[in-house]
Amino acid sequence: MVAFRAFSLVAALACAAFTYAAPVSPVENALVARCGCTPLPAIIGTLETSVTPLVIELKYLTSANATAEIVGPLVYGIKDAVNVAIGDVKVLSGVAVDTVLSTATGVLSLVDIAKIIASVVCLIFSALGHVLHVVSAVEKGAVYPLLCEVGALVGELLKLILALVADLLAVLLPLLAKIITVVVNLSLADVFYFLKL
Repeated sequence: MVAFRAFSLVAALACAAFTYAAPVSPVENALVARCGCTPLPAIIGTLETSVTPLVIELKYLTSANATAEIVGPLVYGIKDAVNVAIGDVKVLSGVAVDTVLSTATGVLSLVDIAKIIASVVCLIFSALGHVLHVVSAVEKGAVYPLLCEVGALVGELLKLILALVADLLAVLLPLLAKIITVVVNLSLADVFYFLKL
């Protein structure tokens, strides 16, 4: 029964990663060819697809195995994916918002892009919160900084996105309420100053 539940969770999270992933369109291909950039929905979709298997592994950790040796590689994998997204978002600086928010089916609204962004941010922070909850006192000194590094990188990504899309913060804030406790517990309130904690 436990194995079935584990399989069900893995399958559900894997499917969720594709829920918001925008299909590649001629518009996106033309954008990549013209300026070497990828629209924001595709960047976030790729990020969610990349981090989902790592998040699943983090969420299955217990106090017995939430060690730096096990957490480290998973966290570094998430950091790599977030760093790729950061690099892709930086390339979008100065690009028209309609282009930034384009997908195969048109231009996303602020509400739609906010949902996509919140989905991946909450996914990552739910894993960080789980590890923070189960890690033993003995391992916490080594694991805590790893979690902080990931959280800080996600904060940097959010700041870059907010700089690209005016008025996004007001729509995004309510969707990020779930991460506030983890942000505070990781002492990242200064990084997430825009959440007005």
